[in-house]
Amino acid sequence: MKVKYIGMLSLSVLIISGATSEEIGQAISPEDWKLYEEGINPGEVFAEEVGGDLFENPMGPKKISCASCHVKEGDVEERVATAAAYYPKYDKDAGMIINLEQRIQICQSKHMDMKPFSLKSKENTALTTYLYYLAQGTKIDVDTRSPMAKEYLKYGRYIFTLKRGVRNLSCQVCHEFAAGRVLRMQWLKPLGFEYNGIKGTTAADHWPAFRMTKNKVQTLQQRFQGCQKQGGQKKLPLGSKEMVALELYVKSLSNGAELKTPGLRR
Repeated sequence: MKVKYIGMLSLSVLIISGATSEEIGQAISPEDWKLYEEGINPGEVFAEEVGGDLFENPMGPKKISCASCHVKEGDVEERVATAAAYYPKYDKDAGMIINLEQRIQICQSKHMDMKPFSLKSKENTALTTYLYYLAQGTKIDVDTRSPMAKEYLKYGRYIFTLKRGVRNLSCQVCHEFAAGRVLRMQWLKPLGFEYNGIKGTTAADHWPAFRMTKNKVQTLQQRFQGCQKQGGQKKLPLGSKEMVALELYVKSLSNGAELKTPGLRR
């Protein structure tokens, strides 16, 4: 059996060319994934108990809550309950395309007069996850047509294909060039519906997700950072134009897929 290195894999990351799960004995089977997904998802508990509480509780010097503005007759208003399906998108307050985590920050600073939760905080992740939880079943529909969206999509694709770091890797190397092969017990798959005839994961439909190996919920951008670290790259800052553009690009690959958030991932 031939072993093929992807990029400059100077440490120990290997892709086994043309190998099947039986030959490797390591790939997690679809049946095992189904068992994981049919169990209790700690991500949903986190969304309800932590994110939901934050949404309801008064915060900041004004002592107002997200719910005080966005709950009408006992229900979260639809534009907020489905908002997660449409981010990243242009925001007039920011004057640029932002993701949902950044929109939460703007609401906190502009309407609640409070210091916003940082993008890496448990609190921001919890509120974000709660909003994605509310949006379960809503079809992803990020903007791909406006001039600014096209600019960000082009830049996101550039970031997706850019090889960098000590291993000379890019997102494209694993999720396009090596799609259909196995790495670290999992099949490498395209991030959209399919690529080059290989069925994809529509990855954006299940993030934020509870990571079993991390024992916590992570957002899509936080997952990007994990991949970057594993690939020997300098992590791009959360909320940077590069990360927002990459998130928009990856999410656009799943346009039309229903959100299944929060997901449950290894």
